[in-house]
Amino acid sequence: MKIIWKTVVLVVLTSFLFYLWSSNFPPLQQQVSAESDGSGSSIGGQPVESLNRDEIISLLNSKILEWKQNPIILAGNSTDITLDPEWFTFDVESTVEQFESQVSTAWYAFWKSERTIHLPLQVVISPELTEVIDGNGQSDTEATLEVIKNQVGILSNEPIETVALDMSLFQTDRIAFDIEEISINTSGLHDIISALNEQEIGSGEMFSINEHLEGVNLGASEETINFVTSLIYSAVLQTNFEVIERHSQGRIPNYLEPGIEATISNSKDFKFINTNNAPASIKISMKESELLVEIYSVPTETVANYLVSEKEITPRIIYRYSSELKPNEEKLIQEGQPGLRVSVYRTISDKAGPYEKEELISRDYYPPVNRIVLKSSLVSETSTTLDPDLTVDMNGDGLPDIKDDPLISTNPSPPAESEKEQSNFPPPASVEDSDGLPEGSYYDKAGNIIDGSK
Repeated sequence: MKIIWKTVVLVVLTSFLFYLWSSNFPPLQQQVSAESDGSGSSIGGQPVESLNRDEIISLLNSKILEWKQNPIILAGNSTDITLDPEWFTFDVESTVEQFESQVSTAWYAFWKSERTIHLPLQVVISPELTEVIDGNGQSDTEATLEVIKNQVGILSNEPIETVALDMSLFQTDRIAFDIEEISINTSGLHDIISALNEQEIGSGEMFSINEHLEGVNLGASEETINFVTSLIYSAVLQTNFEVIERHSQGRIPNYLEPGIEATISNSKDFKFINTNNAPASIKISMKESELLVEIYSVPTETVANYLVSEKEITPRIIYRYSSELKPNEEKLIQEGQPGLRVSVYRTISDKAGPYEKEELISRDYYPPVNRIVLKSSLVSETSTTLDPDLTVDMNGDGLPDIKDDPLISTNPSPPAESEKEQSNFPPPASVEDSDGLPEGSYYDKAGNIIDGSK
């Protein structure tokens, strides 16, 4: 009787201990949870519960063909790349074999239920895709390939996000900078710096000032953002980055040199592309009363410099007239300032070789400020008395020798029309001719005497 009682107690204790062990052992907890899940097992995101091997293979092959009809987008770091479906090779049969081996249970574990398994498809990625990701210098190739493999393994149609490189793992150098005294209104300057500072620009990525300042309170000063944009433009000109969009202020500011300033507005932007094979970052900071803009990146094999070519434009003199001024009086209204035609060239040279490339970046026109003079519209009275020395006739032609004075006329005024008409008629008969001609007689044009009494 004691033996039977001990046996019963042992069985009860063993059962209780097994219950405690199975309830606290994580793998078994997961299995129970999976078994209680009504979703069933799946392969590549497709439910395969209650299907045999051939049905599973047929289902997966049809779903793969359907998945390849949709675009596969690799997104991230401001770039979208459409992936070629042929870059992915699926091993359906090996995946199904793996699934069957994990789902089945040993004969001696007859009390266990069939486990719920969610298995991705086995996929092989083409080396071409690796090259594409390597070419996108701002992405972590290995991590991004792992993400792609997981997403493709479940036949996901969602865009696949790239994994950005951790810039802290790279040895970066300052490849360009500019520093200027802050001589403008600083309204909104701290907000602008916060929005643009520490911004990373991936390889091949376009950077837009307006996009990064969207939603930022810029304050009331357009001059402030133009100042910051101009310094960024100056730093970009010291790299081989491609300038996509830049607008001149149309006037020469009191910072930088002509041709290096820039402006933005709702319709104008400053954009450039990082053409290096490595990411870059912009750093903006204040150093006491100066603003410092720096660009950091992995050192490149080239160096860039820019050159500004200027041509001065002479201002015009504009006269305005007023009756309020005294005769011959003048008054300066605006002093003139010369304008400029400016061309900016950039030279990119190889550090280790003779390679050199020069390109025209921009041409700007800064109009001159014209000189404005106010003159009297009143004419002063001038004396018409001639200098006796100017009327001397030395050559005996009956005219003054000095002909340049406007007050001396070298051509006698022609007779009035009435005088011309009067000269064609004979003199009155009552007037005696001084040459002793008979009364009423006169000479005709040929010199003949005409008797006027007949």
